[in-house]
Amino acid sequence: MKGVELELAGNGVASRAADIGALSSPRTLRVHMRRSGVFHLGLLVLVASQPAMSAAPPREAATYVLAESRKSVSPAGERASAVRGSVKVLGGTARWDLETGTFPRTKANTLVLGERDGWLLDRKVSVAATAGLPEVRALFVPPAEGETGPFQSVVDDVEVGPAEVTDGPAFEGRQTARLRLTASWSLVMSVPGRVSRVRCRLTAVVDTLVESPEAARSPLDDLDRLFDAPDPVREAMAPELARARGLPVNVVVESEAELAVDYPGMAVPPDEGRKPLKTRTEATRTVSALVSRPAAEGDDAAFIPSEATRLVGLERLVEPIETLR
Repeated sequence: MKGVELELAGNGVASRAADIGALSSPRTLRVHMRRSGVFHLGLLVLVASQPAMSAAPPREAATYVLAESRKSVSPAGERASAVRGSVKVLGGTARWDLETGTFPRTKANTLVLGERDGWLLDRKVSVAATAGLPEVRALFVPPAEGETGPFQSVVDDVEVGPAEVTDGPAFEGRQTARLRLTASWSLVMSVPGRVSRVRCRLTAVVDTLVESPEAARSPLDDLDRLFDAPDPVREAMAPELARARGLPVNVVVESEAELAVDYPGMAVPPDEGRKPLKTRTEATRTVSALVSRPAAEGDDAAFIPSEATRLVGLERLVEPIETLR
C-alpha cells in the first residue's frame, strides 16, 4: 500500500504512516466520527420506524370538478361571476385549479386550502400569497368596511326557521340528503331626517352525500362564501346549516332585498307608481365527476409551492375591497 509500511512486532502489528496527510489529524478524525455517528443514528431511526410505516393504512386521494357562480340583479344593473375547475384532495388539503379565468377580485387561478392555512397562486407568473378561509370568503363576499360617515346601520328582526332535511336527488348513483333553510332579517339604515329599512329573505337548498368519501373532505367544503348575509344572521343560521353533514355536491342560495324608506315626522311623498327597489342574488355550488382512489407517488408535490414560486403579500394578488355595495 502506497505510503504505509506494515511491520510485525512481536505478537502484534505496528503501522507506520508515511503520507496519510490531514486524515491523521485528531480534528479530522473527530469530524469523521461525528458524521459517522449521525449517519448511524439516522439509520437506527429509519429501521425503528419501519413497523409503524408498514402498519399505516394506505392514504386515499380524491378528485372532482367544482363550479361556483354568483348572479345579482339590482336597479343599478346586473353582476355575475362564475369559476370552474378541477379539485384534488389529499390528507384534508384541497387544491382547486381553475380551467379559465381567475377567482373574484384576484389574479390567482389556483387555491390551496388546508386545516391551518392555505395560499393563492397565479400560475401564469408563479406568484403565491398565503390566505385562509376568511380571506377566501372575502373574495366572493367582500366584507362591509370603510367609514360609515353619517350613516348608521343595525341588523334587526333576525328569524331563522328550523331546517328541513329530506331525501335528495341521486348524485352520480349515490344517495343524498337535502337540507332546506329559510331566514329573514331587516337592515335598518338611518341618516338625519330619513330611515331606510331593507327587508331581506334568504332560502338555501343544500344537497350532501349520505356516505361521503372521507378522502374528499376538506376546508373547501365550507359554504360561508355562498352566503351574503350580515354576521348576526350567519351566526343564527350556523346551527341549522351544521345539520347538513357530508360533502355538499349541489347548493343553491337565493336572497331578495327590498328597500323601504320612512320619513320620521314628515309626510310620506307619493310613490307616483314607482315599485319598491329590489335586489335578487343567487349563488350556486356544483360538484361533478367525483372519484376517490389510492394516493399515488408524487401527489404531495401538488400541494407544495415549487422553488420557482415567489411568495408575495396578499395585496399583490387581490384587488382593493369594494366599500360601496
